[in-house]
Amino acid sequence: MLALAAAPCLGGCGKGAQATPDGGDGAPISWDGAIAGMHAFDVTAVLHAKSNGPPPPPTNGFTLVVDTAARLAIAGGKGQGATVALTTTDGRTLRSTAGFTVGGGGGSVSERFQYDTFEVTLTDGALAGTATGTASLSAGEQVLSAPFTATLAGRADETAPTLLAFGTPTNPFDGFALIASEPLPTSAAARLVADDGAAIDLVPALVDGAVPIVVGFSKPDVVLRAGQGYVVALDGLVDFAGNVDRGGQPLRLATFRDAPLAPEDGFESAVAGSELGGALVVSGEPLPAIAGTASLYVGSKLDTPRGVAAPLFPLGIRLARQAGDTTLRFTYRTVDLTTTPSFLGLLWVGAEGGATGPAISSFPSTGAVETLTIGAQTIYARAAVTMAVPLPADASDDVLLVVAPATPSLGVFQTPPTGLLIDDVRLE
Repeated sequence: MLALAAAPCLGGCGKGAQATPDGGDGAPISWDGAIAGMHAFDVTAVLHAKSNGPPPPPTNGFTLVVDTAARLAIAGGKGQGATVALTTTDGRTLRSTAGFTVGGGGGSVSERFQYDTFEVTLTDGALAGTATGTASLSAGEQVLSAPFTATLAGRADETAPTLLAFGTPTNPFDGFALIASEPLPTSAAARLVADDGAAIDLVPALVDGAVPIVVGFSKPDVVLRAGQGYVVALDGLVDFAGNVDRGGQPLRLATFRDAPLAPEDGFESAVAGSELGGALVVSGEPLPAIAGTASLYVGSKLDTPRGVAAPLFPLGIRLARQAGDTTLRFTYRTVDLTTTPSFLGLLWVGAEGGATGPAISSFPSTGAVETLTIGAQTIYARAAVTMAVPLPADASDDVLLVVAPATPSLGVFQTPPTGLLIDDVRLE
């Protein structure tokens, strides 16, 4: 969950610190009047179709934190959340016409739940109520809306918050975002920890409002290290009820392959048919070298049958920077299955621990097209082009070069496999 700025921990800070069974902060319950204090609930909504259109999913879960004195509620879940105003005449039955959103889904269908109104009645450690809203269901480019009414049932929040990763970084330059299972106070924190123990604070994703909340975290603008695995430590995630999982396993995020130091010899010392930094060393088979006896191939496997996910050959190497070097220079040819070959992918150059910097996504290629053959597959390659890329201002003696090919889509409009032949990589 994401925590609100300057908000006190509900029930203390820690799973075992809750003093009362109602998920609150120990404030007394007056059965003759309002329920005092802040209270956090895990809520299950049972959804009912409101129209003859597509039905909503049967249930949805979210977190609701209510403050009867301030007449505010924090509501949301799975990377979404908002602070909404409440009205009440007795301090127990609370109403809101301000909306909030709950994320959800995953897999082939994405779900999103927009709650427009709700009314809940608080009792000893529980709540019950109703709500209205719309579920949005998307699969590919199709989005269906399913209006609903809902029956709400809640219990005191005793669930420790966690983070969910949708997609993972594939190289040290890649950015990533993590969504929180529930809205969290701004005191919540998360760290990225390398296998050797080095840690980096992640950047909280804030939702502004009467009470700011955290709904997730992202990687700061820094190049991570090749050859390291990374986990996200969750022991700093505390929710409004004071729940925190201090003994659980961290979230394993990614492990980056090592980036070998490559001599500036045009890859002539590399062994044909092997890999260097993940890229395929080619020397006539299956593709010709640009110059000399060897080049590197970066991209997707060109003779992969249609409708099958193509294996990828990325590139990650280090280059030794000498005093006065300000530019990365290399030669390339774009290669694919079309008569106008191009390359889909990104190129980064930088220093581990330095700023990520912009990625290069354009690989211009004009001039004559050569027809090649891999097995029974006809391949097309553009004439060689030289590219010069300025080194970042914070470049160190050890420069990291990464070229990441895009994964071909496997839909109706399948992107054909594309590749890049690279040679004569050097700093000058």
